[in-house]
Amino acid sequence: MIREQDNYTMPDDAKQNGIKRPELLSPAGDLEGVKAAITAGADAVYLGASLFSARAYAKNLTDEELLEAIDFAHLFGRKIYLACNILLRDAELPQALKMIAPLYERGLDGIIVQDLGLLRSLHECFPGLPLHASTQMAVLSAAGAEWLTQYGVSRVVPGRELLLAEIGAIVKSGIEVECFVHGAMCYSYSGRCLFSSMAGGRSGNRGRCAGPCRQRYLDENGKAGYFLSMKDMCALERIGELIDLGVASFKIEGRMKATEYTAGVTAVYRKYIDAYLEKGKIAVTPEDRKTLSSLYIRSERQEGYLAKHNGAEMVSVDSPAYTETPDSLKAGIRERYIDHTLRYSVSMHCYAYAGTPLFLSIECIDGYVEKSGTEVSAAQKRATTESEIEKQLIKTGDTFFELGRCTVGTDGASFVPVAEVNRLRREGLKELEEQILAKGRRKAVSLPEQLSDTTDRVGTAEGNGFPKRPRILVGVKRTEQVEAALENDMADGIILPLSLYGEEAEKEARSSGKQLYLRMPEILRQKDCASVEKQLKAICTSGASEQIGGIYCGSLDALALASKFFPRERIIAEESLYVWNRRSTELILKHAGRYTASDERNGHELAHAIRRDAMELVLYGYRPLMYSANCLQKTVSGCDPKAGVRKLRDEKGHTFYALPEHRYCYNTLYNCVPLSLHKQLPEIVEKKMAGTLRLEFTMENKSEMRKILDSYRAIMGGDDGNVLPADAYTTGHFRRGAE
Repeated sequence: MIREQDNYTMPDDAKQNGIKRPELLSPAGDLEGVKAAITAGADAVYLGASLFSARAYAKNLTDEELLEAIDFAHLFGRKIYLACNILLRDAELPQALKMIAPLYERGLDGIIVQDLGLLRSLHECFPGLPLHASTQMAVLSAAGAEWLTQYGVSRVVPGRELLLAEIGAIVKSGIEVECFVHGAMCYSYSGRCLFSSMAGGRSGNRGRCAGPCRQRYLDENGKAGYFLSMKDMCALERIGELIDLGVASFKIEGRMKATEYTAGVTAVYRKYIDAYLEKGKIAVTPEDRKTLSSLYIRSERQEGYLAKHNGAEMVSVDSPAYTETPDSLKAGIRERYIDHTLRYSVSMHCYAYAGTPLFLSIECIDGYVEKSGTEVSAAQKRATTESEIEKQLIKTGDTFFELGRCTVGTDGASFVPVAEVNRLRREGLKELEEQILAKGRRKAVSLPEQLSDTTDRVGTAEGNGFPKRPRILVGVKRTEQVEAALENDMADGIILPLSLYGEEAEKEARSSGKQLYLRMPEILRQKDCASVEKQLKAICTSGASEQIGGIYCGSLDALALASKFFPRERIIAEESLYVWNRRSTELILKHAGRYTASDERNGHELAHAIRRDAMELVLYGYRPLMYSANCLQKTVSGCDPKAGVRKLRDEKGHTFYALPEHRYCYNTLYNCVPLSLHKQLPEIVEKKMAGTLRLEFTMENKSEMRKILDSYRAIMGGDDGNVLPADAYTTGHFRRGAE
């Protein structure tokens, strides 16, 4: 009973022609955007509150607007998802739960989460609330997706870098999969970027990214370009393949973009999703291609990573600017979807007979209301006509309703006060609205006073888990670095990439008296899981795993896979498995023996963290700013499987280093100078900030490694040490912390 005309009518069936109907999920930065998206055909809308959103600089919605958005969506059978996809500090967790509680009770349809501590709290506090793993969780495999189900996750938004076959494998695991199909793309795997944070303190993990990937850089040969700026994604031509794979939701990016963008893009995707479901094929018209190419799109359209691993044609090397959107296009979209939003059509039946109460019934497919008014009196002069009564009933005003069919019955001799007709209409529509919306409401919840399930056990007392001196581990990237790491008597162990592991390395470590640790690939995609699992199985079958002190995991994918072969106490969570609060600490330590302090935490936060005995802290190393599927080498001068470090210089003269991982085909962009906490080391040791301290080496040669290791050894022994010139290192966030 929804008016059709230009507005989309939601089908009742979940399948069409035997094909499961995917959800079309659109963004909104304000209430106008919510209504426009739904009017244009969105099945669901995702949005942010004023706090705890990965679009901190978006307009976002007030608490009252969020409640209204839920009501509007539910009237038309649509859904609202709240994006709460940032990392949270301890003090923010209770605030977030308090903010979510009234939305949950109102019928919020799902929440998109990054922080593992928040995920656990939501799972415990809000029964029945669908939890969606944000793309910020950087899940890239079925193993990672399945791991999340133990904490109530019903849907995962995997990395945008996955190929169609990889997405299909996650779908087959049974969890719902939500895929981006349109909009802006980060150069880095989402959730694995600290560039903005390390360069200027504005953390992408807190929704405050300053966009350094959109800046102009010079390569080592002096060539200028926007080498890290991705063109916007448009996968319209691929939606048939995604539907056939069983993808549950098609997601449009753009909560910070204009309402015209949301409505226009939604309408085009709605058209072709429905066309494919009806006909089993689509043929995109030139007009619709032009529309998508004109609506706030960066450079040219490209379809993303669905059918290719990377490519220079995916990068807007010449300019990161958006194309101009024609005023005529914006005006047309506004007229069709924004100025005239959906209204719920109802039928009204009114009867006015002298000597009986005024009667009004209002009905629709989802509800029925009867209202009785004051007794109708006989007319003294002129009787109220049926058309006069209908004229009042049609005035539905700023409600969600409009009058469809109307029946008025009178005896032709009665007087009906206008105010009484208006009162019954207002009260009846309000009652009908509550009746419809009540179906989606939930019972009130009581939030716990204490979220944490542990005491503040820091393990600082002797004999309480904290070592007399911190364990010192050295991480390496290249074979030639192994010798320098093994010969230094300060190091207790060496961390070796899984790709470099072999019997020789094991023997050398054993003969030096040092413990050998393994490091899983920093990026572990579905396509690589089988080979990595095979290697882990071979190590364990040979018995070599007993000689391995532990295995480092930098993603949920790696954690899930490593857990098949190593016991919990020998698994170490890397810093990219972000631990920002007590709840995430507790969760990670249910699955790992130790965790690594996030690069975005400051010294004060580290000194007051729980389970510091199980914490590892990186003292030295070029810190990774981002991991990317796209390749700087390929963009600048073409693919070279033997290529080494590439350099990028920004306009301030800072030089960054891109190191390729050829075996798994991803790039790591490192900071322009290394982190070095040599001056803070005495404070770190005195305050017992971490049970394990690490030095990580990437591009350093053996001579440089020896100098750095010797200097840190001297400091540990009580000397001043001389590690690096004063202007050649950074202390990262140790003093300032991330926004």
